[in-house]
Amino acid sequence: MNEPAVQFVESGDISKDIDQRVAMMRYFRDIGQLPFFRRIDSVHAPRVNVEGSDCVLLGSNSYLGLATHPAVIAASVEATQEFGVGTTGSRLLNGTYRMHTEIERSLADWMGKEDAVLFTTGYQTNVGALQGLLGPDCLAVVDSYAHASIRDGVRLSRAVEAKFAHNDLGSLVEVLRAHAGTSFRRTMVIVDSLYSMEGSTAPLEQIGAVCKEHGALFFVDEAHGLGVFGETGAGLAEHAGVREKADIIMGSLSKSAGSLGGFIAASQDLVDEVRLAARAFWFSTSGTPGAIAAAAASIGLIRSQEGKERRERLERNSRLMRALLAPLDVALHRADERSPDWSPIIPIRLRDELRTALSWNQLKDQGLFVTPAIYPAVPLGKPILRVCMNSELSEDDVRQCAALLHAELSWIFEPA
Repeated sequence: MNEPAVQFVESGDISKDIDQRVAMMRYFRDIGQLPFFRRIDSVHAPRVNVEGSDCVLLGSNSYLGLATHPAVIAASVEATQEFGVGTTGSRLLNGTYRMHTEIERSLADWMGKEDAVLFTTGYQTNVGALQGLLGPDCLAVVDSYAHASIRDGVRLSRAVEAKFAHNDLGSLVEVLRAHAGTSFRRTMVIVDSLYSMEGSTAPLEQIGAVCKEHGALFFVDEAHGLGVFGETGAGLAEHAGVREKADIIMGSLSKSAGSLGGFIAASQDLVDEVRLAARAFWFSTSGTPGAIAAAAASIGLIRSQEGKERRERLERNSRLMRALLAPLDVALHRADERSPDWSPIIPIRLRDELRTALSWNQLKDQGLFVTPAIYPAVPLGKPILRVCMNSELSEDDVRQCAALLHAELSWIFEPA
């Protein structure tokens, strides 16, 4: 394969960012190779039909394959038949149904917290909770790789925002010390447990200790860690044994749980504060009965022996894929020796957006559906193809997919 002659973005010139992205989108749309917004016509997990092409799906956040589990589907159908397709109201008014309060109790128990509050989407959870818990008289100390929903929630809260270098404890301490002389009503350190683009994990034990030393609240986003790590699948905080150090645990119901929604688990005081102040909670229609019942069924499976077996298969597949893709520079950058030495998210770092789109299309044509990521999901000029592993792939599936990835992408990593 020859190196493409056209290059859209290679620099950090933000001034032309929008024009560049629009031009790139239109270019690939016009030639029928836009890697985004592609229509999925059927799902037989872990395989999908993408606009007539049968593909192995290596781009899904349903790490345990529960989005198509028969018991999860049955629970959704039963709830829909009993309560209808939508609640037509916010939680504050007519949108609190039996399944909403039941799953909140279950989530609080699972996370080891006094209470939990449910939001309609994961994005709304972070935006709403951070807007509700912080204000202009607060300091939010955020990992530089934190999810967009975290950064948006902090901005909406109008809190003073300070970033620290990704997973860098020294940088975190430096930021906290730099603001030590300022009188804030509340200081909060906010991190992801498993970072959705990098696949890296946070050193939660050490961050929790730093928060305690500096009197800061500790907010852990377990959106991608939930179901993946921990003896019961409660996330990286459970795996690291630090759930009690995390003052606020956020979780998503649209990743391993395979449905839709998000939650905050914390002390009664903090949860009540979120319930009374989060505009995304007050002014959004509550999650549909089918989605919440499906999530509840998934959580039951995650906490069961079957869930443990699925996590073991996910780990096996992830380790195997990472080993097979080693020549493509997919080494996992561990925060410390206590961090997991595997991750289901495997980013393949490419050189520019054009190569990423071309490679995505060629892989799709060969029956492999991965997810491309460009700015602002990743830094400008540093796109990736993100491989997301699944527990329901066989070892043969993993080997065949790795061979396709290596055959398509290895030329990029060969010396010029």
